[in-house]
Amino acid sequence: MKSLLVLLLISVCFNVCQAGQMYKYKDANGNWVFSDKPPQSEQSFETLKYSQAKNPSSKIKLYYVKNSEGFTLYGKNSFYTAVEIGFTSAITKKQFRKVIPARDSIALFHSDKKVGNINYRWALGDPSSVADNSPYHAPFSSPKGHTISQAFNGKFSHTNDYNKYAVDIAMDVGTYLTAVRAGTVVWVKDDYHMSGTTNYFLDKANGIKVLHDDGTFASYAHILMDTAMVKEGDKVVLGDKLARSGSSGFSTGPHLHFSIIKNVGLKNIAIPFTFVDNNGMAFTPKRAMIMVGTSKP
Repeated sequence: MKSLLVLLLISVCFNVCQAGQMYKYKDANGNWVFSDKPPQSEQSFETLKYSQAKNPSSKIKLYYVKNSEGFTLYGKNSFYTAVEIGFTSAITKKQFRKVIPARDSIALFHSDKKVGNINYRWALGDPSSVADNSPYHAPFSSPKGHTISQAFNGKFSHTNDYNKYAVDIAMDVGTYLTAVRAGTVVWVKDDYHMSGTTNYFLDKANGIKVLHDDGTFASYAHILMDTAMVKEGDKVVLGDKLARSGSSGFSTGPHLHFSIIKNVGLKNIAIPFTFVDNNGMAFTPKRAMIMVGTSKP
């Protein structure tokens, strides 16, 4: 029997955690497989033990401060980007929309009495920002050609506002994903290991979001579990490695789901964009195009 390789991936959780196990091995064609079931044939494999937060704490919090005139409702934003928040006052029935700067707290509303529950919505980014229409370099560094399997308005899954102008790029598991432009990392999730095409997987994809100077975000989805090479608050420049590609969440196979996101008023949507190749030529991504990785300056 071939030797058994054991790799322990240990995560420290400060919230309630749940543990699990998955298996990593190569199939008959030599491709890596990540599964919650061991291989059926006798072969070498690795067991990956992981833990993940069951109920992560919210980064948007509302709280009251009592003063001589009553109560002031404050909003606290722990993201490294501005956040827009909206709610309806249970007392005046008026609608309020405010932008809370990154890593800051502001007063949202004042009243004579404190209201117990407040229903609110929020969206990443400042809706007043204006996209500068800069072209974006390839979101990976591999010199190997990678095929665009689904582009703008793709009929399979690019049909809603958040995905309409997304691009799916087929690539092997473990391909390095890179920054398409300088910015600040504002979202990192790499704690999920499975994939599927049922509704259960719609919110499970791992991903990274990078904020640009014009207020847009580059979104990288389906990254491989436990491969993020950056953390929230990190500054990155063009070509910096962010993570490795995978197939987590709602996915039919290994690929990168890439999009440029903007807040248009309590709603994040994908917006059209162009890529630029290593010769400086801009192009609109189309299905079946082959892209090569970015040459880091």
